[in-house]
Amino acid sequence: MRWFDAHNHLQDPRLGNDPLEWVSAAAARGIAGMVVHGTCEGDWPEVQRLADLCPSVIPAFGLHPWRVSARSLRWRDALIECLDSAPHAVLGEVGLDRWILDQSLERCVELGTGPRGPAPLEFQLEVLDQELVLASERGLPVTVHCLQAWGPLMDCLRGRPRLPRGFLLHSYGGSVELVPELVRLGAHFSISGHSLHPRKAWQAEVFRAIPSDRLLIETDAPDQLPPDDWVSHPATDTRGRPVNSPVNLVRIAEGVSGLLGVPIEELAARCEANWLRFFGPPFLGETGSRVTAPAGSAGVAEAVLPSDRGGSCSGRRSERSLGPDGSQ
Repeated sequence: MRWFDAHNHLQDPRLGNDPLEWVSAAAARGIAGMVVHGTCEGDWPEVQRLADLCPSVIPAFGLHPWRVSARSLRWRDALIECLDSAPHAVLGEVGLDRWILDQSLERCVELGTGPRGPAPLEFQLEVLDQELVLASERGLPVTVHCLQAWGPLMDCLRGRPRLPRGFLLHSYGGSVELVPELVRLGAHFSISGHSLHPRKAWQAEVFRAIPSDRLLIETDAPDQLPPDDWVSHPATDTRGRPVNSPVNLVRIAEGVSGLLGVPIEELAARCEANWLRFFGPPFLGETGSRVTAPAGSAGVAEAVLPSDRGGSCSGRRSERSLGPDGSQ
């Protein structure tokens, strides 16, 4: 079985000084590809570096709604430069977030908003609109963050032409009632390990309503730590606090398999086909061994899988030493 992480932040310093070690550890667990999402101008170069070194990494560039207030005057130009430098890139993580507006300034700064705190929803919408225009012009898939802002997001999506490559609602937390219209608007949905917490049991009904050809799985590492029972690779940040590892994807998938009542082999085949359809084959290059997409993956051409291209990473490895087990 091959697994594909639809959403993580491998560039985040909380995962240590050598993210390439995580890519190697993930490959050893059968994780053949991952989409690494930037959140602001400051981390886009590191996302690009990881993609340059690791064929299994697809880079994604976007302004996370928490980072909108800290954007520079030339943020859009910087975003275009990143997209130009990586023709296989995805646009994301972008979106809307009302939850952050209710947090204290101290908490917001800790979460990375910048010293001024989060941007009001109207400015988040302004930035999102510009990003979706870029996605439409360039034919890019989009990864969307939405927290307590489903009404404004739905209005934004209804008021524009359907995005040509669709969009992924990462760690979907909306209602079951929204699913049919979101599907018509072009949505895919990813499930994170956070949904395996007992307090999230209500989401099982939601996830079972998602069409099988729109389902993906993610870690959102280093965030959205699963319950202890679904953590295969414990990790901590430099302050000793638990963080989510990208290697936990396979264990998360096992939990999601039970949640959906779908055999693990069937879930792996579904998610592989959906990942390749949404993020792949145009993004995975033209060299390397070719494999036939899984049965039932209509519309997926033969695809170049990252793990077929001679290992998980290439180029000079970092000399910094924090590894997948969190040791120095």
